Amino acid sequence: MDSQQAQLALLESGHAYQVLQQRMQREMQVFNELIKWHTDTKQWRKDEIEQYGELVAKQSALENTAISFDVQAESFLETGTTIAEYMPKVVGIANDATSSARGAAFNTALWGYNISSAIGLAASIGANALNKDIEEILLEFDAQINELGFSYEQKQQYYEYELLYRELMAAHFEIAQRATDFQRANEQVRNLLAEANDIMAARETFRMRAAAQVSGYRTNDLTFRTFRNEALEQYRSLYDLAGRYTYLAAKSYDYETGLLGSPAGQQVLADIVAARALGDLSDDQPQATVSSLGDAGLAGTLAQLNADFSVAEGRLGINNPDPYGTLFSLRGELFRIRTDGATSSDDDAWKQTLQQHIVSDLMADADVARYCNNLKKADGSATPGIVLSFSSTIEQTKNFFGLPAAAGDHSYSPSSYATKISSAGIVLDGYVGMDPYAIETPDAGGPATSAANALRATPYVYLIPCGSDRMLAPPLGDTNTLRTWTVHDQALPLPYNLGASAFNTTNFFNANGTLSEQPWILRKHQAFRAVDDPAFFYSIIPAEYTNSRLIGRSVWNTQWKIVIPAYTLLNDEQEGLDRFVESVQDIKLFLRTYSHSGN
Repeated sequence: MDSQQAQLALLESGHAYQVLQQRMQREMQVFNELIKWHTDTKQWRKDEIEQYGELVAKQSALENTAISFDVQAESFLETGTTIAEYMPKVVGIANDATSSARGAAFNTALWGYNISSAIGLAASIGANALNKDIEEILLEFDAQINELGFSYEQKQQYYEYELLYRELMAAHFEIAQRATDFQRANEQVRNLLAEANDIMAARETFRMRAAAQVSGYRTNDLTFRTFRNEALEQYRSLYDLAGRYTYLAAKSYDYETGLLGSPAGQQVLADIVAARALGDLSDDQPQATVSSLGDAGLAGTLAQLNADFSVAEGRLGINNPDPYGTLFSLRGELFRIRTDGATSSDDDAWKQTLQQHIVSDLMADADVARYCNNLKKADGSATPGIVLSFSSTIEQTKNFFGLPAAAGDHSYSPSSYATKISSAGIVLDGYVGMDPYAIETPDAGGPATSAANALRATPYVYLIPCGSDRMLAPPLGDTNTLRTWTVHDQALPLPYNLGASAFNTTNFFNANGTLSEQPWILRKHQAFRAVDDPAFFYSIIPAEYTNSRLIGRSVWNTQWKIVIPAYTLLNDEQEGLDRFVESVQDIKLFLRTYSHSGN
């Protein structure tokens, strides 16, 4: 925890440092812009000073030139006057013989004086103009300097920038301190781990010594322990086997009677799973007694089930069922295609229905592949055929297929809580090529092999239940409680497997299992012969053309499938399917059943 907290503190300090660093970068950018601005101001000031110096120099030069020309003008004037004065004003008897020369000299001096004065005046005017420009530059520069100079706020900004830098350095030192704390906490963790490793090493050494001593004690009594373990293993295996069969017996009791659907009934199954004793088996029969620990064991539950069934067998009508033989038309009762007074359009609709149920490979249907025995071809090629799927029900206002009851429909009565199958058969009405004989006409000819749509004389079909069985709970209180079972039709394993069959190869007593083979092997359904006339089912030997594989199963199931492999019709499978569709006018399901009243 100290290491975790130190790590969190280090992460928190690092995050705060990152925030300050980002803030520092932003402040640095603003401050750099301020420095650049003042640097640019300084450069501008330098440029202005240079321009000012140049203007002052020019002004001085012009003023000097003006002074020079003024001096020169005065010099010219004085020179001219002097020259004029040197000349005599009277020569001989003339009044003024040198006046012309004196006048020319004076005129020349006056001309020079005027020119020099003009040039001096111009220079003086230029100097005054430059003086004006200089004054204007000085005034403007002072104004701009006042505007661009460092203010108090800018100095304060620099001070804040300096404080932020110091705060960042303090955060850096804080991170270093937190990292040191984290390192110190990790060192403490490593010290604790080292101590723990020492403890574990000491414990391992202790256990090795203890194991060596225990192993020595065991080897001292090896023979006794070996025989005792074998006996316990055999007992455990047999007990698990007994518990499993007891559970199966209870589930069979529930399926036959429907009396364990209540919470109390489900508790019976839970007691079997929770039982840890065999119970009382006096005189080789289970007894409904209770031990001092309050656990009647498996024998107690079996005795109770046997006692209840001995009464329920007569009360529910299990020992005196009502037998029936019922024929259902798939064409008329399931697909609702007319059979009585059928027209060509009805026949076409029936053919189309059969064609819609043709599949290219029966093994692609998961239910067919799971429940049909030896359906796949030896060469592994596709197995085409016909699959007809439907559900059945026992309701007052519906026919056997769950449709609203109509004229000519068949159904079973819900007044019996259970109606179960004794045997089943399939009628292919209109099938061409089947043996035409019956018990009453033993001298009938052979099959019609020369007919256009002739097929094999012995077609085989499958009838498989793929859904859940349904029955009504016994109406002891005049109720109609619906019960549903998912039936697993499984094979019981051989206890010893004396013939060493391939499906039974393990030993009977072992530590990993309690049976000599896998206990949940699925029992598949075999194909059976179909007929072309329901009269076969009502002959003096009615069981000859029916199949008893479904005996004990409820006729009420959420899904049935009739499977007709194409290879049982003709060698040319596609031709066989085409002839079947053209010739067969109806497929009928015959069920010989027995019903229990339940009251």
